[in-house]
Amino acid sequence: MNLLLLVLLHVVGALGGLLLRKLRLPAGALVGAMLGVMIFNSFTTLVPSYPHELRILVQIVSGLVIGTRFSRSDVQSLRTMALPVIVLVTVLLATNLVFAFLMEHFTSLSFMTSFFACAPGGVSDLALVATDFGAVMEHVALLQLFRLTLVIIVFPPMIRAMLKIKQPGNHLDQSEIPRANKQTKSLRHYALTFLCALAGGLLLYVLKIPAGAILGSIVAVAILNVARQNAVYPSSVKVLVQIFAGTYIGSKITAQTFLEVNILLVPSFILTLELFVMAFLTAYILHKVCRMDWATALFSSTPGGIQEMGLISDELGLQTPKIVLMHTFRILAVLGVLPVLAGLFG
Repeated sequence: MNLLLLVLLHVVGALGGLLLRKLRLPAGALVGAMLGVMIFNSFTTLVPSYPHELRILVQIVSGLVIGTRFSRSDVQSLRTMALPVIVLVTVLLATNLVFAFLMEHFTSLSFMTSFFACAPGGVSDLALVATDFGAVMEHVALLQLFRLTLVIIVFPPMIRAMLKIKQPGNHLDQSEIPRANKQTKSLRHYALTFLCALAGGLLLYVLKIPAGAILGSIVAVAILNVARQNAVYPSSVKVLVQIFAGTYIGSKITAQTFLEVNILLVPSFILTLELFVMAFLTAYILHKVCRMDWATALFSSTPGGIQEMGLISDELGLQTPKIVLMHTFRILAVLGVLPVLAGLFG
């Protein structure tokens, strides 16, 4: 019975994810799956418990997708991008810590929930990891979804208007970012990439490294790609992992969660304030210290998704490779350093 309900849950998630992806909404597969399962959960009490093993597998495959972004050219570009990356990561994590204490102080949320809710990471990545540290995962997921929505809807048009950037209109489909899975590869390459991700993820998970499954997968696949330049995955994997991650997050959000929305009103206001401080303060420092132009600095400092910010920056004719690289290291720093900070301050 539990297996049938679990299959049904993923079918609902897939339908919601594919619908929003068809409508070309940012992170449509993830958001659609989450919303579909949330609605399903609101009308039934038969919500199955999500298997722990499946959640670990989703983390590993998520790490695989992120890890394939790294190539030899990315490593070579670190010679000029090292200082901007260090500045970006330092300011973002410091801001995250300050606003987490503020949110804990002025709301009823715990420090761990506030800490992961304020983190400049991905919706699925943080929600999947936060539960390991005792955070209320559904609150983290809702606040992170609010952050992503606010970033995508508000920041690009605001930055375009502020800097008077003309939009060329050379729209690219989301599937064109990242670069690796555009190439035709054999099944052997896919299998090698997956086995590498599985080995790295399971190794760090068994060693009980914080967020070890996803972090180990990222590192292992990144090393493979830098060494052999053939770490790839079928384009459908990205959609599937978003649907599975969205289904998992949605399975934790029920009708009872929405009854607690009033609890998240003040945290949402604090999170909005944090986004503006985080983006503009970091961009100002990058502009002054690293001599980065304002548009690139702002898009690099705005904590949206790598795909979404890369797509939007490309549409506006900005320095997309730099922006994608900065956001990649932001995600890596959040996944790698955030668990350590959570242990120190939690």
